[in-house]
Amino acid sequence: MSEAAVAQAPKKGAKLVLVALLGVLLAAGVGGGTWFAMRGHGEGGDEEPSKPRAHAKKADKKPLFTTLEPFTVNLQDPRGERFAQIGVTLQFEDASVESDLKDHLPAVRNSILMLISSKQIEDLLSVEGKVKLAEEIRYRAGKSMGVDLPEPGQKPGKNDPENPLTQVLFSQFILQ
Repeated sequence: MSEAAVAQAPKKGAKLVLVALLGVLLAAGVGGGTWFAMRGHGEGGDEEPSKPRAHAKKADKKPLFTTLEPFTVNLQDPRGERFAQIGVTLQFEDASVESDLKDHLPAVRNSILMLISSKQIEDLLSVEGKVKLAEEIRYRAGKSMGVDLPEPGQKPGKNDPENPLTQVLFSQFILQ
């Protein structure tokens, strides 16, 4: 046998061992990855039961939205130089509210317009002021739709109807 043939024999054996070692490592990696992915998903009794999500109670009702045209209003300012441009979206859950809202849209827009125009810029600069405005818009829009709601801040009585509007969202809020 020549020296070249003898030198190649150990190289083939080393390659075989290296390939076998890589195969074992690959199998161990796949097995370990599978174990980590599957642990905690078995049927054992040690796991915590999954907690229902907070909004799961109303899962059967999807929120519906109506976006009103933006309001551009002069604010209460002695010099008359301040104005607001506010985009309002009304959220509700009952589809019948949408038709009621369309029937009363001029009155709803008027009440929102009057409310915003009664504000001073200082009332609307803070987050708390914006939250209060959203609550007032929700109340006024509900009243304009013919719902006899208790005044904001009062606890509703057992016989008081609920506001059909669930939330007021601002899509635009520019003060100048």
